[in-house]
Amino acid sequence: MVQQLCKTVIILVNLSVALSIAKASLIHISGPRIAVQYSKIQLRCMASTGQKHFLWYFSSNGSAAAQYPKEPLSSHPFSAIRFDTHGAMLTIRAVDRTHVGSYRCCATDTLCATMSLFVVSATDDPSELRPTDSLGGGGVAVLDVQSDGTFELAIFHAPLLEGEISLEREAGAVRFCDHFRHRAEECNEQRTNGVVAYSVRNATMEASAQFHVKITTNKRLEVMHLHILIRGKPIVRMDTYSVLRNLSHINLSCQGHAYPTPNVTFTYTPCLPTAMDRLSDIQRDACEKSITVPQHLERLSPFNHTTIFEVIIPSWPVQKPGIVSCRASNGEGSSSIETLLFVRNFHEPMQFRIESPTDVVLYDDTVNITCQADVYNFTNQLTIHHGGSSFHLAGEQLGYAWTITYLAHITNDSQNEVVCEGHHKNGTRVRSTLNLSIQYPSKPHVVSVNDSVNVTIAHGDAVRLECDIDGTPSPDIVWFKNDAHLRHAQGHFVRVALDEDETRATYRCVGRSRLGRATKTWYIVVEGEEMLSR
Repeated sequence: MVQQLCKTVIILVNLSVALSIAKASLIHISGPRIAVQYSKIQLRCMASTGQKHFLWYFSSNGSAAAQYPKEPLSSHPFSAIRFDTHGAMLTIRAVDRTHVGSYRCCATDTLCATMSLFVVSATDDPSELRPTDSLGGGGVAVLDVQSDGTFELAIFHAPLLEGEISLEREAGAVRFCDHFRHRAEECNEQRTNGVVAYSVRNATMEASAQFHVKITTNKRLEVMHLHILIRGKPIVRMDTYSVLRNLSHINLSCQGHAYPTPNVTFTYTPCLPTAMDRLSDIQRDACEKSITVPQHLERLSPFNHTTIFEVIIPSWPVQKPGIVSCRASNGEGSSSIETLLFVRNFHEPMQFRIESPTDVVLYDDTVNITCQADVYNFTNQLTIHHGGSSFHLAGEQLGYAWTITYLAHITNDSQNEVVCEGHHKNGTRVRSTLNLSIQYPSKPHVVSVNDSVNVTIAHGDAVRLECDIDGTPSPDIVWFKNDAHLRHAQGHFVRVALDEDETRATYRCVGRSRLGRATKTWYIVVEGEEMLSR
């Protein structure tokens, strides 16, 4: 008897109002559709005609309309049942399997409503089934299964003239045993008179999932959300972190599966970047003492009623490259994982670029080129291939990259390709190529015939000026009025007008490049004024 009382039971309450069409809106029973054994449920009978006194009846023969319950509930040997003053509220303080059947609430002999009660039980002793709300009627329950993954479920019901009972996984509507077929050693379903039973043996924590208990009766569907959570030690994972050296903070994250929700600890171990080849081969003597991250910095995000968890440490200051580890522990055991935190000069394995000139490459230029390879995956040996020759150079560590500088003097088109070759620690070679677009030099010059122009305008008119100075590399254009820099003027074109009190002005544009400069000048006067000699 004690063992039977310890069994956890869920009650499915299917309220099917058996009233004539004319009286269906006059009386009804409200209350939870789902309850958990030994939790309290409350059913309220309400009539729109104003009646306040009600009688309740019970029958264990089902909910067929032709067999209304006629036995007064007050005379039934139920335990833990209470009525309020007027009988409108029926309270079952500790519902169990004995309450399966049909209930009838009547305000008069002809004004009644009926409902049916179903029971779902976890029939193995170790498992615990509990509601997610205090009254056990929220339609959601959690089945806590021990780590051996063995449990039993049974749905008890009164005789059904019409109806169907099923248990399916919420995602994809997969039937119960189909879900466990590849996640457990055994899953069986058995249907006999008055009970639908399921048994599962040796399921894994990864088999935890959300299910629907569906009961269809009298063309009405009732659903209970059942979260089956199988205990197990944490399974954790972390991504590798790769951040640029100018990034001051990152978010550390550890995700995984565990039930119960684990306690998570992060540690950070600074290491020399040259020792961080692969995690499996890392030289621990090249690392400093590990630092345990204070747990008050963690933000745990468990996903309700699942085994999924994620822990984030937001805005962790980036100091040095090294090892980040995550350790998760619960009552079933602990697991840990390590990952590498790379701090880089750039995202790519290699970077090959022109430092100068910064505009274009001209014939007879000396081009300053830098080649960099990250210190984690490459040796300090770099090779430059240019103009049919190869130059083997040892890189200097600048930040988190091996760096060399190469000066290339460009005299002909055959020197337009420069290749930098990095030596990977795994023995392979990685190449990066620069294709130089070599141009003939041209000093800044005025394209038009005249580099000075006289312009006469009417008082109040504006005129458009074009600075036709060209060259290779392209010159930068700067505008002046009466030797004052026009900072707002940009590009080769400006539109200008004289002030009201002005009769003349001198505008100049100056084109500058590293090869020299050129100037074009406009002398503007108002009509009627004499143009000054230059």
